[in-house]
Amino acid sequence: MMSEDSIKEYLRERALKATPIRVGLLSLLSERESAIPYSEIQENLKSFDRVTLYRTLNALIDGGIVHKASTSGDETYYALCSQKCSKHCHKHEHIHFKCTACHEVSCVHIEQAIKISIPNFQIEEVSVEVKGVCDKCCK
Repeated sequence: MMSEDSIKEYLRERALKATPIRVGLLSLLSERESAIPYSEIQENLKSFDRVTLYRTLNALIDGGIVHKASTSGDETYYALCSQKCSKHCHKHEHIHFKCTACHEVSCVHIEQAIKISIPNFQIEEVSVEVKGVCDKCCK
């Protein structure tokens, strides 16, 4: 979990103002090891209106701080990016694993990057979502 001071410093390093909603959102995301559904973010930050929350999420995505981990049905999950990400390039060397038992979405780092090549196409992003039963639910 990131402290409030470290969140403010991190935002300043990314040339973003440390507004109360940005600090609150990053604090919430840093508390969890898994991605958080938008509905849960809304519930935890209900003192802020939906439009402000939506714009804040997009600003943090554009800033390379947050990414969409999964869109499943009518729910979108969000997670913190790694320090390697920037507003110019999201570098995610992980897959998104959705547990079919507990519905948790996790960013699982992989040992070898997934490389895909399609003739006559320029790939800008690859997103992989794997569904199954997580190790917690298997026990």
